[in-house]
Amino acid sequence: MHVEQLFVETVIDIDQKLRCNPSEYGLLKVAGLLRPILLEKLLDDASAAAGMDAKFRVVKPGPYVPSPEQDEAWAKLLAKRPEVQRVDVAVEIRTDLLSGELHEDSQPGDHVVELGRRDFLKHAGVLVYSDYSYTVEHILRVAANSLGGIHWGPTNWEPRSEELRKHMEGDVWFGRPLPAAMMGSIGECTLRTCRPVADELTRLGLYAPESSEWVWSADGHCSVRA
Repeated sequence: MHVEQLFVETVIDIDQKLRCNPSEYGLLKVAGLLRPILLEKLLDDASAAAGMDAKFRVVKPGPYVPSPEQDEAWAKLLAKRPEVQRVDVAVEIRTDLLSGELHEDSQPGDHVVELGRRDFLKHAGVLVYSDYSYTVEHILRVAANSLGGIHWGPTNWEPRSEELRKHMEGDVWFGRPLPAAMMGSIGECTLRTCRPVADELTRLGLYAPESSEWVWSADGHCSVRA
């Protein structure tokens, strides 16, 4: 299969899995589909074939600034118990950082940026545990390499991803297990980047859908043949 065909059909597959209230299983399988796009060179090669420079539009968080009251409370506690390690943010979930837009609940210093694939993998702050901001890559490796997106196993070979797997174990976000819910947000962000590339490959004649499976709508997007 040519890279153009593989890329576009992978994008279609992700779109179909995210479209209709996906299950935990479906969202974890999205992680498996995202892996060649984000961790390997499928997006790079497809973008080159389309003559495009694919960018991920995300929100970069501003620096965390503790309140004076928080500083005062910690000062009092540490004076009595100096062995305690200060933690300002125990847990924070910010899927808005993947939306690509500022909202009324955005925090001071948040700003929109456009990132290449490698920098998108390093995009941090979507999940924070004990003051550590985990990256898109950490989250993807948990879902793809530990929880069944591609591989299933009790541990993850990448230390930070294994640490994150333990943190997320048992956590739920809007009724879904947290790792699966994160795959929904990362998948939607990736689709926004990949759809224009897929559309351009089709316009150039470098991709043709299987006649029995997929059709293209008048506005140039893929759908399942009825």
